[in-house]
Parts: sequence; C-alpha cells; structure tokens
Amino acid sequence: MNALDHLRARASVGIFALLWLNVALLALHGVLRPEGVSLFALAAGLAVAASASASWLQSRTGPTTRVVVSMAHAALVALLVYSFEGSALQIDMHMYFFATLAICAAWIDWRAIVGYAALVAAHHLVLYFAMPLAVFPGESHFHRVVLHAVVLVLQSAVLIALTHAVVRAFTAADEAVAQANDAHRDAVSASERARAADRAAEEERTARDREKQAEAEAIRTVVDELERALAELSSGNLAYRIARAFAGRLDGLRVSFNGSMEKLEDVLLKVGRTARSVRSGASRISQANGELQMRTDRQAASVQETAASLAQVTATVKQTTALAEQAGQSVDHARRNAERSGSVVTDAVGAMSRIETSSGEIGQIVGVIDEIAFQTNLLALNAGVEAARAGDAGKGFAVVAQEVRELAQRSATSAREIRALIGASGEHIRTGVGLVGETGQALTAIAEEVKGITGQVDGIVRGAREQACGLGEINEALSDIDRTTQENAAMVGESAAATDLLADEAKALEAMLAGFRFTGRPSREDGRVAA
Repeated sequence: MNALDHLRARASVGIFALLWLNVALLALHGVLRPEGVSLFALAAGLAVAASASASWLQSRTGPTTRVVVSMAHAALVALLVYSFEGSALQIDMHMYFFATLAICAAWIDWRAIVGYAALVAAHHLVLYFAMPLAVFPGESHFHRVVLHAVVLVLQSAVLIALTHAVVRAFTAADEAVAQANDAHRDAVSASERARAADRAAEEERTARDREKQAEAEAIRTVVDELERALAELSSGNLAYRIARAFAGRLDGLRVSFNGSMEKLEDVLLKVGRTARSVRSGASRISQANGELQMRTDRQAASVQETAASLAQVTATVKQTTALAEQAGQSVDHARRNAERSGSVVTDAVGAMSRIETSSGEIGQIVGVIDEIAFQTNLLALNAGVEAARAGDAGKGFAVVAQEVRELAQRSATSAREIRALIGASGEHIRTGVGLVGETGQALTAIAEEVKGITGQVDGIVRGAREQACGLGEINEALSDIDRTTQENAAMVGESAAATDLLADEAKALEAMLAGFRFTGRPSREDGRVAA
C-alpha cells in the first residue's frame, strides 16, 4: 500500500461515518420538524446509505466505492434539502453540497468529484422543473440554478485540479520513496556486504590467530618432548622413544630422533658385543699364552737337559779320545763307552725330535695369536667406522677402537716376530737333529768297528776327535736354541701383558656401556660382529 492508498484508507473512515451522520441528521430533523418525520426522505436516505455501505464493505477504497459513496453523499444532502422544504434554512443547506463535495475530494479521485457534481447538477435541473420547492424555497429562478451549477462546476474544477496535483505529488513522492527505498536497499545491501566482508576478515584473522596459536602450541609440545627425550638420552636411556606424533612437518623431527636413537642403540650394542668379543678373545689369548709359556718353559728345560746330556757326551768323547791312545788293552771298555754314547745320542735324537715337535706346536699357537690379532684389528676397525658414523657421540668409542687396534697390531707384530724366531729355532733344531743323527751313525760305526776290529784304535781316535768337534757344534746349537727359547718365553710374557691390557680395556668399555639403558630388542645386525 502506497501513501495515496493509505491516505484514502484513513479518509474513507471519516467519509463513511459522515454518510451515516447525514442519515442521523435526516432522522433528527424529521423528529424535530412540526410536520413530523418524512418517511420517504428517511427511507430513501437509509437505502442510499445502505447501498453505499455495501460497496464500502466490499472495497473500502476501491474506485467503485469512491464514486458510489460520493454520489450517496450528494443524494443524502439532496434529501436533507428536501426535508427542509418550507424552512428558512433550506437555501442555507445548499452550502452543504459544497461542503460535502470538498469532503469527498478527500478520496483524491476526480471520478468521485465528477460523479458527485453530476448527481447534484441532475438533481437541480430535474427537481427545478419537477419539484421546484424541493430545491429552492419560495419563488426560484433558473438563473439561480445556473449560478449554483457554475459555482459547482468551478468548485469541481478546482477540486479536480487539486486532486490531480495531489495525485502527481503522491506519485512523485512514491517514486521518490521507491528510489529512496531502492537506495536504502542498495545501502543496506552494501552495508551487509561490508559487514560480511568485515566478518570474513575477522573470521580470517581469527583463523590465522588460531593457526598461529596451534602452531605455537605444536612447537611448544615439540620442544617439551625433545627436551624430555634429550634428558632421557643424557641419563643414558637409549630405550626412550617419542611415541606421540607431532603436527605437520614437525613430525619429521620425531622420526629423525627415533631413528637416531635406534642407530645409536645399534652402534652401542655392536660396540658392547665387540667389547665382549675382544674380552673373550683376550681371555682365550691369555689362556693360550699361559699354555705357550708353560710349553716354552718345558722346552727350555728339555733344551737344558739336552745340553747337559751333550756336555756329558762331549766329556765322554774327550775321555774316549784321551784313552783311545792307550786303548789297546781297553777295547772292551771303549766298546761299552761307545755303546753308552750311542744310547745317549739316541736319547738326544729323541729329545731333539720332541723339541722340533714343540717348536711346531709353538708355531701353531703363534699362528692362532696372529689370527686373533687380525680379527681384533678387524673388530677395532669396524668399531672405529661405526663410531665415525655416530659423529660427535662416537668420538670416545673411536679412541677406544684406535687403542684396541694398536694393541691388536702390536700383538700381530709380536706374533710375527715369535713365528720368525720359532722358524729359526726349527731350522737350528733340524740342523741339530741332523748332527745328532750323524753322531749316532758315527757311534754305531764305532761300536761295530770296536766289536769287529780291535786293531783300528787310531781310526777310533780320529772318529772320537770328529765326534768331539760335532758335539761342540751341537752344544753351540743347543745354546742357540736355549737362547731362542728364552727369548720366546720373554715375548710370550709381553704378549700375555698386552692381552691382559686389551682385556682390561674391553672391561672398561663394557663398564662405560653399562651406564646406558637399552630396549632389550635384538640388533638389526646381530651376529655380524660375532662372525
């Protein structure tokens, strides 16, 4: 509903009320009039008001209602003028036509004004000829009717012009209001868009703040977890792992830390197994050195006994040489001495064979020592490589691995020297065995010659001299063997000391590793170090 319709709706109530007020005035005038109530006027007024009310009830501001109600007002005023017939006020009631016409102009509808004016004009013209007294009191003239018509037309024209101006004003106002409403809607829409943009910006700022808060919280969580993990690592707990996943790309820190812990744990486990292997190998080397030292001591005793036996043989041969010049009548005694010398030489051959066997066993033991030193060197090298992979955390283990490697190299060098000396001793022993064998053959020949030829004393003397020379060489060889054996014993002692030092270092390394806590899981490379 626009402003014009709203104005018509408000005016319709007053216009309709005035309609029935005129009916009431008609009835009141009839009651007050001396002649009494004019039933015709009252019935006509009720009929007119009822018909107008029916139209008003159907559409209070419709075009038909406006025309019908306006014409009903004209009809009721005409009935009032008729009811004042013969009264001095009848001519004054004509003013009511102009008043109600002005009131009906409140419809702002030229059709209502035209309808009202047309009905009044018809009323004046028709009743002027049919019932003149119903229009004007006393004598009436046509020029009065014309005057009333001119006034009515002028008023109607003015009201129509006014109505047209009001309609244009309302139309312009409605257009202005519509434009204002459109502008207001555009402004409201723009304001809504601005508020929506503000809300979106605020939501975006809030979202960014939340993201920053979440990121800061995630970073704080990561720092706390890493601080806790590093504290566990500093306390030696290698079994600690960061279980809770971090947000976004920060989870790479957790994965890297857990992977580093696993690798460090594997390295330390392998170092521990290497240390145990070194300690076990050192124990076995120490045991083998003890056995080697015992065998070397026994070999030295055997060499000393052989030297003593050879000294006795040498003395006997010298005695035989001295007595051979006088052995003419002492052949039997010489034969017995020769047989005894043969037995001694046989014992010497057996002793030399045993010495040779002991030298071979010593060589095997030294070979075992050399292999152990080689394996220890490899283990130390592997430990150094793994410590280098561990970076700064493995520097201490790299130093330990280097010391173990140097000890292994010293052991290998000592073993090679022992092997060389044992090889030289073996050569001397084989030479001595050959010499003793030759001595036995000579003594056998002497015995056979003593048994068979008693007259070859000079040959026996010469043979005894040769035997003395051979025994001197054998004695010198045995002296060399004894010296070599003593040197071997000293080297075995040094090897035992180095092995004990290696075992102590391995124990110290195990003691250092005992300060760490492991997960108890098997390493991914179990068996490699042991192999």
